[in-house]
Amino acid sequence: AISFKLAVDGMTANLNRVANHGIVFTTIHKAIASLEDQLPQASGQAFGPGAAYNFFTALRELVSSAEKSVFLVDPYMDAETFDGYLSALSPERQVRLLLSKYADDARVAAEKFALQHQCRLEARKTNAIHDRVMFIDDIQCWVLGASIKDAAAKKPTYLAPVSADVAAQKMKIYEDIWNAATPI
Repeated sequence: AISFKLAVDGMTANLNRVANHGIVFTTIHKAIASLEDQLPQASGQAFGPGAAYNFFTALRELVSSAEKSVFLVDPYMDAETFDGYLSALSPERQVRLLLSKYADDARVAAEKFALQHQCRLEARKTNAIHDRVMFIDDIQCWVLGASIKDAAAKKPTYLAPVSADVAAQKMKIYEDIWNAATPI
C-alpha cells in the first residue's frame, strides 16, 4: 500500500513518472487478477426450452467438480437426482439434500444409493424452501432457475454463480434451515 501511494504521488511529478505509472498499473492488474481467482471457475449459463440435456451436462459437471461436498437444495427434487447427477461423485464426498415434495420417493433412493456407493449422504425434508440452490465445497454457490426434475424440458432456465460474499450469507441461511429440517 505504501509503495502504491508513493507511486501515485510520484506520477504528478516529473521524477520517475514512467516507472511510477508502471507500478500503479501493475498493482491494479494484480488486484483484478486476485479478485478474478476468487470467482467460480465456470460462468453461468442459460438454457432454452428443450435444452434439458445441455442443462443435465452442465449441472452434472458442476456436481462432479466437488472436492469435498455438495449441498443441494430443491423442493421438487426426486429420485432421478441420484442417477443423473450424484452417481459421478467419489465415495469420499459428503452429499446433503434438502427437499420437500417428493421426500418419500427420494428417501428410498437415498438409502439404496448411499449403501451401494458407500458415500456419506444425508437427506432432510422441510417446507421452508422455495429456491433451488447448490453449494459446492461450502464455497461456491449456484442458483438454479428451475427444479432439477424439470429443468429446461419445456421452459427456459439457468445456472448462475453467486458472488462469494452473498454465497456465505446464503450458506448460513440454508444451514439454519438444514438444522431445523426433518431427516428422512
